[in-house]
Amino acid sequence: MSKFSKFLFILILITLSACNRPQAVPKGVPSDSDISDGTTDTPLGITMASETQPSSSGDQVTSTPEVTDPTDDIPAEPTVDMTQALAGNPIQLYSAGTEINLVEISMVNTNAGWGVGGVESDYYHIFTTDDGGLTWQDVSPPQPGIAGTDAFIYLEYGVWDELSAWVAYSGAEYIWATHDGGVSWQASPLVFMTSGDGMFEVLDEDHVWFFQFLEGGMQKVFTAVNRSSDGGSTWEMILSPYDDATIQAFTKTGSDFISPQYGWLTRDFRGVDPFVRINFSLDGGISWDAVEIPPPPPLPDLFQSGLGDLFDPYLIAPGEGYFRLFARYFENDVMIDRDFLYKTSDGGSNWEILEIPSGDIYYIDDQILYSVSRDIYRSVDSGLTWQKVKSVSWDGKFSFVDKNTAFGVAYDPDDNEYALVKTIDGCQSFIIIEHRLLEPGTVR
Repeated sequence: MSKFSKFLFILILITLSACNRPQAVPKGVPSDSDISDGTTDTPLGITMASETQPSSSGDQVTSTPEVTDPTDDIPAEPTVDMTQALAGNPIQLYSAGTEINLVEISMVNTNAGWGVGGVESDYYHIFTTDDGGLTWQDVSPPQPGIAGTDAFIYLEYGVWDELSAWVAYSGAEYIWATHDGGVSWQASPLVFMTSGDGMFEVLDEDHVWFFQFLEGGMQKVFTAVNRSSDGGSTWEMILSPYDDATIQAFTKTGSDFISPQYGWLTRDFRGVDPFVRINFSLDGGISWDAVEIPPPPPLPDLFQSGLGDLFDPYLIAPGEGYFRLFARYFENDVMIDRDFLYKTSDGGSNWEILEIPSGDIYYIDDQILYSVSRDIYRSVDSGLTWQKVKSVSWDGKFSFVDKNTAFGVAYDPDDNEYALVKTIDGCQSFIIIEHRLLEPGTVR
């Protein structure tokens, strides 16, 4: 099995597992018993008056008291010595003509974009294109490797435009930033080592968040929230597992900030918590509150007897936005999956809940949405109605440029093959892009 195939297989196991995957324990992370998942259920930053929130199903959602973390007084680990951290030979760049697999792409317009991938048994590299994916250049940062290990095989990345991007390698204690399309990179330290994975959230070229997922167990996924307000020149750990008790439980599945202060965070509750809630921040991620959501009306007992997980947050304005709820339950010993779109315009006091086709949601704007699985659907009325566009025989991860144009990585798990694809007619048809690698585009 190739490295890329293993990677996808691991992701599937993480999603289906009820417990965290084993990871190396980062220094200073508290044990499972140190942090509980206390929340304060209030509407999403809009109204704070009532103690109960009406739901669209008529039920009252009752607030739960905030739990204070007993480990508030434990100091954070010191920042890493960058001189020592960057010692060692950097990852070697690929030469022109090397056959690479792109496993994920982020296009910023019809011509320019970023991609992640490489060749088997090697570190992940990051690439750029300026001709719509026909040619790519290796612009990977000078990340030091470790001989005989694959500790740095995976990376997390975020992009803003064709010039600005951020990269964090697993096993490193710093983030790389570029503002010249990968020609040069700057490394800035973090408090914790990125031992597992993480999640970038990019508001603009200056404001970036990195959710760092650390060791966990018994439904914990300890999370450090790092924020930069200067494009990645410096990072501040604004939330530590030591002094937060609100978002440490469960896998984080997505985030969206609409301003430097206001953002949402969704989580995978794994079917073990009957109080499903969405988290929100009013202070740029320093602290998080929560509002409990009602179950979808067709499944009033879902949160007690099934699984309800939140994905794909999308903010239109503070307190106004959408997210997807993935529901899984058994009926007559048959496992059933259904998806629902939750919409609020009043900070979570009320919800409009719509059943939608199953799949990842891509928001073109607040009206045009795509639901993508092997069946692709489109809505042009904010999710009220859906039209099936096409069925495909591969798994796809897309990057939409506009309502008609999207680039994607198609993966065939049966043959373990990747292909770069493009549509210009709203997913009615796809063409394969036969891409090639040019000489590296970064300065070492």
